Amino acid sequence: MTRSFFLLACLLLGAIPAFIGSAKADSPHSKPNIIFVVADDMGFMDTGYSGNPIVKTPHLDRMAAEGLRFDYFYSAAGTCSPGRMAILTGRTPLRARMVTTVGAMQEGEVTVAAALQTAGYETGHFGKWGLGRDGTHPLKVGFDEAVWSKNYFDLGAAFFVGDSDKQDEAPIKTTGDTSVAIIEIALDFIGKRAERGQPFFAQICFGSPHAPHQAAEEFKKLYPDLPEAEQNLWGEISGLDAAVGKLRGELKRLGIAENTLLWFVSDNGGISDTSGIEKKGRIGARTIGLIDWPRKIPRPMRSDVPVCHIDMYPTVLDVAGVSMGHQPVIDGVSIVPLFDGRMESRPKPLGFASGRYAGKSEPPSCEILNSAWIDGRHILRLDAPSKRRREESVTLYDIVDDPGQEKDIAGGHPQEVGKMLKELKAWQEGVKASFAGKDYLR
Repeated sequence: MTRSFFLLACLLLGAIPAFIGSAKADSPHSKPNIIFVVADDMGFMDTGYSGNPIVKTPHLDRMAAEGLRFDYFYSAAGTCSPGRMAILTGRTPLRARMVTTVGAMQEGEVTVAAALQTAGYETGHFGKWGLGRDGTHPLKVGFDEAVWSKNYFDLGAAFFVGDSDKQDEAPIKTTGDTSVAIIEIALDFIGKRAERGQPFFAQICFGSPHAPHQAAEEFKKLYPDLPEAEQNLWGEISGLDAAVGKLRGELKRLGIAENTLLWFVSDNGGISDTSGIEKKGRIGARTIGLIDWPRKIPRPMRSDVPVCHIDMYPTVLDVAGVSMGHQPVIDGVSIVPLFDGRMESRPKPLGFASGRYAGKSEPPSCEILNSAWIDGRHILRLDAPSKRRREESVTLYDIVDDPGQEKDIAGGHPQEVGKMLKELKAWQEGVKASFAGKDYLR
């Protein structure tokens, strides 16, 4: 055997284990890995690809250019915890009595993590939780592993591990940008599953760009000509963007990017002056939504079909081939047909509702103050009587021609208003029945 042939043989033999491991992790017949990445208070206009002239988000811009970009992605609620609950369950938050930013998810809810466990997935949650402790911390609702925090907005945040929820027991203290730090923690979980060819579900939740804003110096330096407050705001988003870039890069290095469904969203609309008309606190706020899944979405796509948090649960169950028994009412729909161009419009309208105590700590009420109904290109908004308004307010907007919802066109479409109002009120009755506990009866 010649020396050159011997060296070539050694190189080939040495490459075989890595090749086999990669093939095992990313086999055409293997179940897809699934990752949710959730930003905190990030608006539709808080990225470069959406037209923001200030913020630097090269990794999100690349993800939007290579995968599926949603131009009409909506948050299910105007505040953090209700939106996160909708992501995990596919349900309008008011159905599950989740109307506050400090509330807990009902113990009868079925999460996407628990559903995927029945299909052999290993599951992990990393980052902000905000859905309760005791009976509803991550390990109690379907996650095998968890490194989490109730809230974190500062650099060097501390995270709980498993079912520990006492800050002084948190063994993980991070340094630098928290979005990058939590991605690194999640990648340890992801890497171990990739090595074994084990399908996994990971939910990674950032604390950025929620106020108060505190960016790492390396990201503040990207905005040298701006006031410090803006350096911190946009620097947080650039840090988050860098974290997404690190995640995508590692998925490729591990050989699992092709068969990993990566879904990036925000828990609700943005709060900055450049976030757009629809901002935090407003139900049905338009926010960011991207999917990267090269195996099923091999070419760039841009969709104007309205999609919402509540669609994530049924879509993922469809992807994984999971059907749950004793399933509470789901408001969302699977958007799998959209991936190959078979879904040109939403198969059913999209409803929103917020109760009296949204965003506060008082006991929840099923009294609906604000609601909305999206059907095609129209959104109908219904606001209950208030101190300033004796009668309910009904308005209609064209979300394509008037994305800021500034021109009420209800007067010119009486039949459309009547039809949508009837459907919305019927849906509201179903939401109230769920709130009263109907969905948990066995």
